[in-house]
Amino acid sequence: MGKIKLEGNPPYALPMMQTVTARAEGAVIEVTFDVIAPGKEPSIVPIKVQMAVDSARSLRARLQPAITMAEVHQKQ
Repeated sequence: MGKIKLEGNPPYALPMMQTVTARAEGAVIEVTFDVIAPGKEPSIVPIKVQMAVDSARSLRARLQPAITMAEVHQKQ
């Protein structure tokens, strides 16, 4: 499996996400991002992030305006 190495100063940029899943894990939300790890033999690497319900709600609210702006740019 490939390795992800965080270099430089934050915020860190991960490779482009291929798929994402989210599920409740007890009282938290677990989001898994599948990214392609570069290297001699690129491979898909899952990155799991756990967040509180309030953080998940905040993320949902912040994603919609960003999605709208990206869609506008796609149409241009």
